[in-house]
Amino acid sequence: MIKMRFLIFVLLVIVLVSQFFLDCRLATAEGKGVYTLEELISIALKTNPSIAVFKANLEASKGDVLSASAYPNPEIELEGGNGSSLETNDSKGEYSTGIGQPLERPAKRSYRKKAALANVAVAERDLDDFYLHLKSEVRKVFFRLLSDKKVFDMEKENLKIVNELFNTVDLRVKAGEAPGFELVKAKAEVLMADKELKRAFNAIAISKASLNAMLGNSLKDEFDIEGEFKLPDRRYELPALLSNAMGKHPLIVKAKKELEAKGYSLEMEKASLFPDITVKGFFSRELDKEAYGLGIALPIPIWYQRTGEIATARGEVLRAEAGVVETTVQLSRGITESYQNYLIALDQINIFEEGLLKQAKEALRIAEFSYRQGESGLLDYLDAQRVYRTTFIEYYQSFFELESSLATLERVAGGLP
Repeated sequence: MIKMRFLIFVLLVIVLVSQFFLDCRLATAEGKGVYTLEELISIALKTNPSIAVFKANLEASKGDVLSASAYPNPEIELEGGNGSSLETNDSKGEYSTGIGQPLERPAKRSYRKKAALANVAVAERDLDDFYLHLKSEVRKVFFRLLSDKKVFDMEKENLKIVNELFNTVDLRVKAGEAPGFELVKAKAEVLMADKELKRAFNAIAISKASLNAMLGNSLKDEFDIEGEFKLPDRRYELPALLSNAMGKHPLIVKAKKELEAKGYSLEMEKASLFPDITVKGFFSRELDKEAYGLGIALPIPIWYQRTGEIATARGEVLRAEAGVVETTVQLSRGITESYQNYLIALDQINIFEEGLLKQAKEALRIAEFSYRQGESGLLDYLDAQRVYRTTFIEYYQSFFELESSLATLERVAGGLP
């Protein structure tokens, strides 16, 4: 017994210490204001304001289950008055009381409860699908922000280079080694570089605002992200993605659960064709007698047999069946389109890494060397610098498109297998 208590004490200490270090690590991450993608997704799943709406819908559907499971309440009748005898002219108070309990057919209540439970599953899948959507959007904006930061660094370096170039041209013009129009061109290039740097800075601010909005504006204004563009560790295949989506995507499961719920509603309407009965007990006291007894009230479905309700429920089943097919088609199309975008982005990155980046660097090196040696003009050097910058910006854009396509794939495939 003592050993068991000691073991429990040790386990409790381990849990408390682990929690302490975890809290310290989270506090450190929040204090430095720099977040990884995983940390941002975790925060979004806790703080996004739209989650409360889906959770409220889920709680409401659970309330419907309680309503569907409830038994009908009994009814109490009370009547009172004064009566007079026709024979003796005596008068006396009279009253009657009765209680009735509706008895619902078990099949009807069972189908109603099953339909409500299926609707709970629908609300749960709605929440799961929103989680997928939110993670996908956070990932897209994260890598858009990362791309914006890369572009900002490029524009910052470019402004530094053109400023140095402007100073060089200024010295050469003053020394009579270059015509005056080159100084005008260099100045225009400085102004252009400054404008592009400001544009890149604004893009970062917009991306940060978009990202923070998904997190319920829970981050401080000066927050930053850390991450790198890199090729995925594995290559995904279209058949596996389609199979994964058809098997477990929340929208597929939701559509099937909606069909299940509509089927139970149809069976409930059919069961309602046979009306509920009400068992009654009564007691009455009149002027010269007392009476008590039991009774049964049973509606007879002669004129109205719920044909309208049954037809409506059958139509809802057909609509739900079409919804399953439509959801399957839409997801298949979305997966195929996103997969093609994924392949295109991979090919583009390979093209950049296998040749374009090296060619842009080499062209800039040659143009700079030629300009310094006086073998080429300023325009040639500026063109090479512009091509170099544009090539790297498009390279980062290709990485963003790759990550965006992967985020969309994860969304429409219900997760990456």
